[in-house]
Amino acid sequence: MLLTLLSPSILSKETSPTKLCATNSHSPKSLVASGHDAYSNASPPLLPPELIETIIDEVGSQGDTQTLRSCSLVASTFVFRAQSHIFKTVDLDKAQPRKKYHERFHWLLVRNPYLGMHVRHLRIGDDPEDDYGSRDWGRFDMAGRSWIRQSKTIRHTLGSLPRLQSFSLTFNSEWTNWETEIPASTRQAFEQVFSLSTLRSVSLEFVTGFPVNLLKGLVAKLSFVGLSCVETGNGSSSQLPTSANASPKSLYLRGTSPDTIQAVSQALVASSSASPLRKLAITPTFERGFGNAIAQLIREVGVDLEEFQWLPSIHFRSSVGSIDISFPQGLRYLKFTVSYRKAHGHGPFPEVIRLLSQLYQAQRADTSRPDHLERITIECHCLRSMEAKTLKAEWQAIDKILGRPGVFKALKELKIELPTSTSSTELIHEFMMAFQDALPMTQEKGVMVSVKSRTVVDERFVVDSGYSFTALQ
Repeated sequence: MLLTLLSPSILSKETSPTKLCATNSHSPKSLVASGHDAYSNASPPLLPPELIETIIDEVGSQGDTQTLRSCSLVASTFVFRAQSHIFKTVDLDKAQPRKKYHERFHWLLVRNPYLGMHVRHLRIGDDPEDDYGSRDWGRFDMAGRSWIRQSKTIRHTLGSLPRLQSFSLTFNSEWTNWETEIPASTRQAFEQVFSLSTLRSVSLEFVTGFPVNLLKGLVAKLSFVGLSCVETGNGSSSQLPTSANASPKSLYLRGTSPDTIQAVSQALVASSSASPLRKLAITPTFERGFGNAIAQLIREVGVDLEEFQWLPSIHFRSSVGSIDISFPQGLRYLKFTVSYRKAHGHGPFPEVIRLLSQLYQAQRADTSRPDHLERITIECHCLRSMEAKTLKAEWQAIDKILGRPGVFKALKELKIELPTSTSSTELIHEFMMAFQDALPMTQEKGVMVSVKSRTVVDERFVVDSGYSFTALQ
């Protein structure tokens, strides 16, 4: 699931109306709410414990933290179950300053160690570099101001979370060298998290000198690995458990070097028989060899791909190069991001058309080829004002590819998403009105075409969300 914001009020001593304490029993279920007369004198609820747990689980499934906090104050029988949902997901990479909220969470764990057993998803991030000072201060001074690198408590925090399933670590945009800029004790704490038997998902951002053997171990072990601006090195690291996770794997590679991609490929080749690569999302770089490295990865371990996402930056033009998505024969879902800011002469879709044409040509050349593609999403950024006639002309090439008979026969849905973070409400409304009947051939085939605005809640990098991907473009 996506890591959600841990409400600052949960970590704030000033806003917490209840002090948690333990009775003589050693069981976490014996925790009671004390220091509040209205609740200390309340009679126990008459509902069966199983029904109480079912009700709280339903509230937890909705992510309603405020109601869960209220439930925890009702009676002692409510506390444990409510807190198991409140602390299941802890996002310390949202509210600023992030160091302050980490310290609050750390001392909360010190006072109530049992809470660490509830945490399944954790995200930690540095504060933006602007909070450290001007770039003119230099790399050394800014490196000294990174709270993650300076923290004396983060290793104790991580050591109190033995059941983590997903972990996301983001440094600031001045890349952090894993070996030379992170204290050894902190590195060891991170690597202990990586070695947890419960861990299934890891995301890393702005890391250089990351030990290549450690990266290979993560790729072999985990179901999801997200790498944003991560470069490998030859540094030493502790040995991860050798047993690979047999579940299908998902990758998100953003701004990664060809050497890093090659290391990922090697790890996948070694574990592909037990753990096929099913989902791959790419945000390309302009580094020489990037496209070839991705193309090689697809050829070597991409035969079982079911989902492919091409997510270039909205600020620059990019090319798919030698990437060929016709190699996998089981693709079910495609996603593309396009930007009108840097549109080509024939619109913002040349690379989308190239990738779709690869599938089109493969199906035309081999009529017995499996056709599983069911859904396509095109996310459009930086919209510009245009008439319906102009918009229809820009989308005509896509309509011709998807709408022709005999190909893309399994396609059921084409979704156009318009993020509110990169286009004004007026332009989104204008686009929706102009888009009507822009894809007549596709619609005549029975494909459901929808155009919707979307609010991007998460502004930082990547986490696993049930094998879907979210990222800042």
